[in-house]
Amino acid sequence: MCICTLQIMVGLLNLGLGAIHLSSGSWGIIEYTKCPFWLGALFIVFGIMCILSEKYPSPCLVILTVVLNLAGVAFAIAAIVLYSINIAHIDLWWYCDHDDDYWYERHHTTTPSPTRDFLRERCLEAKELSLMLLRGMNGILIVLSVLELCVVISSAVLGIKALSSRWKEPNKSAEEPEYFKPLLDEVTTDPGA
Repeated sequence: MCICTLQIMVGLLNLGLGAIHLSSGSWGIIEYTKCPFWLGALFIVFGIMCILSEKYPSPCLVILTVVLNLAGVAFAIAAIVLYSINIAHIDLWWYCDHDDDYWYERHHTTTPSPTRDFLRERCLEAKELSLMLLRGMNGILIVLSVLELCVVISSAVLGIKALSSRWKEPNKSAEEPEYFKPLLDEVTTDPGA
């Protein structure tokens, strides 16, 4: 259950950080593809399917979960690649660019006032701080995508192990259909007894 909740948490953090990133007004691949939203939704779906297959462990549902987790490997790798490309191309080119500054510098040959220089310097400092925060959020999204990659791989491996152990066991009762039997029997006896 812990692995499944991690997938849901990674999906929710993708949605939240992606919304913050998109509302910042920066330019990059995230703004064009809106990838935090669809990747976050997919990671949540993978987590929900994992929870369902743990709660109702039929072979059909476990096979579906394994297939989705294998697809999740591809999506997690895509997320790592997209966020890595985006971290290199984040730009706030418009942040301190004002049209009235260009007009003023073009039509006035006098030196700008000290107040104007001070405000421009503060604006450039705020721009650098904003870029640092956006790159930090992108770094967190990359780390979350690596975590998602590890989680979907381990979940797929556990599902494959459960299915292979199920198929190795002989069919004990013919009257109970295959899809109603649990995949793994839990040990409920005390090991010290």
